[in-house]
Amino acid sequence: MKVSGNPKNITVTQRAFAGCIGVTQPRVSQLIKDGIVIKDDESPSGGVYLVASLINYFKSKSGADGEDIDYMEEKAKHEKTKREIAELRLAKMEHSVYDARTVEFVMTEQYSNLRTQLLGMPSKLAPQLEGKKKEEIYAVMTREIEEKLEELAEYSPDIFTQEEIEGAAEDEDSE
Repeated sequence: MKVSGNPKNITVTQRAFAGCIGVTQPRVSQLIKDGIVIKDDESPSGGVYLVASLINYFKSKSGADGEDIDYMEEKAKHEKTKREIAELRLAKMEHSVYDARTVEFVMTEQYSNLRTQLLGMPSKLAPQLEGKKKEEIYAVMTREIEEKLEELAEYSPDIFTQEEIEGAAEDEDSE
């Protein structure tokens, strides 16, 4: 077939276009509604522009959700992720961040220790408080509770660092 004029203006029927790309005519109608297939509004038979419609159709089939994958954009995302991982590793080395499992382990140990100490207070204090006045009982119990809470409040980054070192050694052994 010899084409004279602009090949971009070639129109075909929707049925012919459907046969060309291997879909049904109702599917072509859906593609027209989606804006992928370009309908020739001047065509009395409802024809479609062949070249523009083919280009749009194959673009919609390539890539995810009709978008071409931009290699440079994907590479930039990958590099950004690598940078963020490196920043996290550096922060761990500087002991400004800790693994969630390390924090969970240390905090569980501290709370378990506090619970044991608080549950041991009645047996420790009962003999001391026997026969005392209400004010004295209150003062002794308050002092004892405050001592336990002060122990809990004494924060030292070393408690996390030691656990992190032990955890790292376990991880290396398992690899």
